[in-house]
Amino acid sequence: MLLIIAVDTQNVILFLFSVVVVFVLFLVVHVYISALWHLASVVSVLEPVYGLAAMKKSYELLKGRTQMAFGLVFGYLAICGVISGLFSTIVVHGGDYGVLSRILVGGFLVGVLVIVNLVGLLVQSVFYYVCKSFHHQGIDKGALYDHLGGYLGEYVPLKSSIQMENLDA
Repeated sequence: MLLIIAVDTQNVILFLFSVVVVFVLFLVVHVYISALWHLASVVSVLEPVYGLAAMKKSYELLKGRTQMAFGLVFGYLAICGVISGLFSTIVVHGGDYGVLSRILVGGFLVGVLVIVNLVGLLVQSVFYYVCKSFHHQGIDKGALYDHLGGYLGEYVPLKSSIQMENLDA
C-alpha cells in the first residue's frame, strides 16, 4: 500500500506544518523502534531468546516503560547527533582550523563517542532489569553468573541459609 500525501506548496504555513508533522511522526516511530531494537539486543544476550522472539519479548517488556525508553533513546540519539555534527563541522569541513587542532578535536570527539556508546550499553542493560522488575519477572541470577563468566570477585557463596556462619571453620 502506497500512501501519497498531497500538500499545496503555495500555502507556506500549511507546507511547514505538514513537514513538521511528518518529521515528528518519523522521529517518534524511529525512536520507538530503536528502543525496541536495543532492548531486544539485551534480551538476546541475557536470555536464551533470539531473533523475532527477542523482539516480541522486548515489546512485552517495554509495556509500561515506553516513555522512559523514549527519553533514554532520544537522549542517546541526540548526544550522538551533536557529536556527529561537531565532528562534521570542525574536523571534516573545518577549513579555518589548523590540521593539528582538527586532529586533536577529532580524537577527542571519537573518545567522547566511545564513552557515550559504552554508557549507552550499560544503560540498556540496567533498563532491561528495570523493565523485568516492573513486570515482576524474576531475574535468573545463576544464568547471569554463568553469562558473566563465573566472576564473583571477593564474594564467596553461602553454603546454607544462615548468613552469620563462620566460613573459616
